[in-house]
Amino acid sequence: RCEVLMAAPRTWVTSELVTASIMNAHVRDMFVALAASKSPAFSFGDPGGAVLTTGVKFIVPIRFGIRVSGWTLCSDQTGSIVLDLWRATYPTVPTVANTITGTEKPTIAASRVGQDLTLSSWTTDIPAGSLLAFNIDSCTSIKQGTLTLDGNLLDLL
Repeated sequence: RCEVLMAAPRTWVTSELVTASIMNAHVRDMFVALAASKSPAFSFGDPGGAVLTTGVKFIVPIRFGIRVSGWTLCSDQTGSIVLDLWRATYPTVPTVANTITGTEKPTIAASRVGQDLTLSSWTTDIPAGSLLAFNIDSCTSIKQGTLTLDGNLLDLL
C-alpha cells in the first residue's frame, strides 16, 4: 500500500490572466495535497541478521507534526512482533509512560504484514519538536521491518 493521491499541478496557458484568487486556490490545493501525502516510514533491523530483541531500538526527532490516522507494518519474513511508540517533547527522552498507541499497538501476528487504519485509542497528534521512541514489546522470527504511519501534516519546525 504505497499510493499517494495528489492534485495535478495547474498548467498555465499563454496570455492567461492569473488573478490572486486563481493563484491562491492553486497554492492551497497543492498544500492540501502535500499535507495529505506525509507518511513517514521507519525501518528497523539487526545489522547482524539476528532476530530482533525487545526494548527501545531507536529514537527519532519529528521535524513536521503529523496527525496519525493509521499504520502499516511489514517484515522481512513470517513471524510476530508488537511495537510500542512513545512520544515526548524534546529534550525529554520518551519512556513507556509516554505511549501513544493505546490498545492498538502496531502488530504482526504469524504473518509478514499488519495494518490498522481506524485508530480509536491512539494519541494521534505528534507535534513538530517531538521525540518518538520505537520499543519492541515482543518478537519472534523477524529480523527486519518497516513501520509506515499514515496521516496528515500538522505543522513544521
